[in-house]
Amino acid sequence: MPVAIPSAPELILDLLVADGGTLSSQALCRAGELMGIGESTLRVGLTRLAAEGKIARGERGSYALNRKGAALSRAVDDWRHKQAQAVAWHGDWLAVHDAGVPRADKTAWRHHALALSLRGFAALRPGLNIRPDNLAGGLEGERVQLAALGLSRTALVFRLADLDDAAQAAARKLWNVRALTADCSRLQAGLERSEKRLRTQRLEVATRESLLLGRAVIAHLIRDPLLPAELMSPEPRAALLAATRRYQDKALVLWRKWLALP
Repeated sequence: MPVAIPSAPELILDLLVADGGTLSSQALCRAGELMGIGESTLRVGLTRLAAEGKIARGERGSYALNRKGAALSRAVDDWRHKQAQAVAWHGDWLAVHDAGVPRADKTAWRHHALALSLRGFAALRPGLNIRPDNLAGGLEGERVQLAALGLSRTALVFRLADLDDAAQAAARKLWNVRALTADCSRLQAGLERSEKRLRTQRLEVATRESLLLGRAVIAHLIRDPLLPAELMSPEPRAALLAATRRYQDKALVLWRKWLALP
């Protein structure tokens, strides 16, 4: 299973999300060492995240996730409960028309595209992105979520209904359900194999593996489009989510044990 070494800010956010409380700068620097990140680089990451409002500094150099901060951090933080966002689908779609959104500002366009990706939208036509209207909060809730994630203010967000048969059929095929299902099974199997290895590996090795693998699977979960049962069986996603919860609970025990060592 491919994994990526996190940057200093990514590692800090991962650990604060997993811990759910506060961690000292010393503990975070020790975690950085395990990932090959130097202390100075780690502390620069802390300063940057605090300045961006993504983390909050407490007493004696401790840090915690700012749960009122960036929407992206909240999306990562809420991966365990994403499944609860899905509601019954009645055949309509949520749509974003962005043909008039300027592309000149590359950073703004990247944030716009990321918002669509994280919320499960796919392009039905150039400039027209849709997803099933099966998320709690409906249209108004989706407008809020997309705006918080960086969707361009010039994009139009609306409900799309009464598509003709050809367009409806095309819309239902926008997501590669076979690949999504296979990914869930593959990731679940990887977690289960790693969980067995964690029992016999040295603490340092097990701790590092648990973070790298866990963050790869969580990245998949937060990008899952949460398709309704009419388009994709919810069972593979639910099984992966349950396996990830178990794995992360064990990984957290490893991390807390490792960080407590002198």
